[in-house]
Amino acid sequence: MTTSPQIILAIESAIGGGSISLLRDGIDVANWIGKSDVSKAEELLVNIDSMLTANDVHRQEIDMIAVSAGPGSFTGMRIGIATALGLKNGLGIAMSSQSALKAMAFVQKENKITAAIPMGRNSVCLQSFQKQNGQIQELDEPQTMPEDAFLSSMRNETSLTFIAHSALFDKAEGRKQVVNFGDNIAYAIGLICQESSGIVTAPIFVSKNF
Repeated sequence: MTTSPQIILAIESAIGGGSISLLRDGIDVANWIGKSDVSKAEELLVNIDSMLTANDVHRQEIDMIAVSAGPGSFTGMRIGIATALGLKNGLGIAMSSQSALKAMAFVQKENKITAAIPMGRNSVCLQSFQKQNGQIQELDEPQTMPEDAFLSSMRNETSLTFIAHSALFDKAEGRKQVVNFGDNIAYAIGLICQESSGIVTAPIFVSKNF
């Protein structure tokens, strides 16, 4: 008897225009990347429905909803979590949430890693991790800094690998220690939530400290 593939719908709506990923057995089979500055609830739902239809997946086949706990846009976080809760309750399935920064580090090779995302208005949020034996250890708390200060700091840092959202990577001017994560953070959220099924992380609200 074969086991049905685990299907995860992952949502990240607080960074840039947000992203959605449909995972089957840990593989990204379809995704959507938002283009607007802030995700909209109706935009998420329409694109989720289109993604499921295009891939012949019925809502009842979804095993788990994975959603970013932040950080990022406060409005975007609320939209993503509310959408995930609505689907969880409506479909009667499991939901997990994890930090977007931790998820970005989780899918990288074992190393010291600093994950960085754009927060808008010349602000960057970053956090450092140590990945060893498949486990992620937080080395500090999420913090914000001006974008120009972040880009400057990378020139002097040699001991860390920076994993940057594509919007930041495009401004990094080819620095070797900066890896382009891309903009499909939802996929990373799906993977880390698959490993931590049932864990719901409290929303991570990080305000500017400069």
